[in-house]
Amino acid sequence: MRTVRLGVGVVLAVFFAWLVWRASTDDGFRFIWNRDEGEFVVFAAAVGLAALTLIATAVQPSRSRADADAGGGRWLVRAAGYLCAAAVLMLIALGVGTAYYDATDCPAGGGDCLSLLGGMMWSLASLAISAVVVVVVELVLLRRRRQRRAGSR
Repeated sequence: MRTVRLGVGVVLAVFFAWLVWRASTDDGFRFIWNRDEGEFVVFAAAVGLAALTLIATAVQPSRSRADADAGGGRWLVRAAGYLCAAAVLMLIALGVGTAYYDATDCPAGGGDCLSLLGGMMWSLASLAISAVVVVVVELVLLRRRRQRRAGSR
């Protein structure tokens, strides 16, 4: 199973690299499935995160009993999980923020409405919140590992 995850992860990573290369070198390259070109960034990010997660779970060594007790190991898998959670939170914040500003600042649906900019600000704030949460979680895990090591001695 580990080799399948690694193989699919590598294929997705190559596909991600090709998408990024193609979009950066060819101005005519477009990818739209619903409304706008911003969906390409979401698609490329999803492919990249899926590749990272598959590769991380495939190359991370099995946890030994001592590692499991201490809460260590699998840092690459945790990092991939943090990135995926931050990306999902950013997309949710973008959608909610844009909908909020559409309803409050642009009720007439004018063409010059900047509700997407407000949604992007909410998304940026969610990224900062995600970074703080990751630091707190890692500090709590570090403290638990230190306590368990001290308790086992």
